[in-house]
Amino acid sequence: MKSRILKTVGLIAAMVSCIGMTAFAAPSPAASTVVTAVSSATDTDGNAVNVSITSEIPAEYTQAVADIKTEAKLKEVIGSDFNVNMTVADVKEVTAPEGAKFPLKITFVMKGVTASSKVQILHYNRSASAWEKIDTTVADGTVTGTFSSLSPVAFVVDKTTLTSATGTATSPATSATAVSAVAVLGLAAVAVAFGLKKKAVR
Repeated sequence: MKSRILKTVGLIAAMVSCIGMTAFAAPSPAASTVVTAVSSATDTDGNAVNVSITSEIPAEYTQAVADIKTEAKLKEVIGSDFNVNMTVADVKEVTAPEGAKFPLKITFVMKGVTASSKVQILHYNRSASAWEKIDTTVADGTVTGTFSSLSPVAFVVDKTTLTSATGTATSPATSATAVSAVAVLGLAAVAVAFGLKKKAVR
């Protein structure tokens, strides 16, 4: 009987452990908030332009990209609009065909954002060797900016305004619910153990 009690409690404890790990080790929404494609792009005359994106950043921009991923550089570039919840969610090398008439208005498909998400597009200006803020418009699943030139583009997000991979808004309540579930299962384990022990005594 003692062996049965230990096995039962062990099983429930394992369930509690699994739920706990799922609740607290879930990846940050920002990790899955990436730019996947260009939805549309138009030149200064309103004509469609075939803009391409890639995650392969040219070696000459490696240091610039590493810099913008630091909090200090983000604060410097974003200025008064910066807050501690901001992080670089993605960086893309953006290119347009030779002869494209700038400025280009480009709409990117971006997972995890809604019209209420806070997103800031940054562009690395090769001429000035510096990052610059791009006027950014956010809609459900897209972000739009207007560029006077192209090179690496960083997409900065406020993590608290994103949606998760499942499409539900991130909220402290999510963690609270997970904690409650773990607590309930924990109490269940104690109750089962006590009940089995009492039964064994009889």
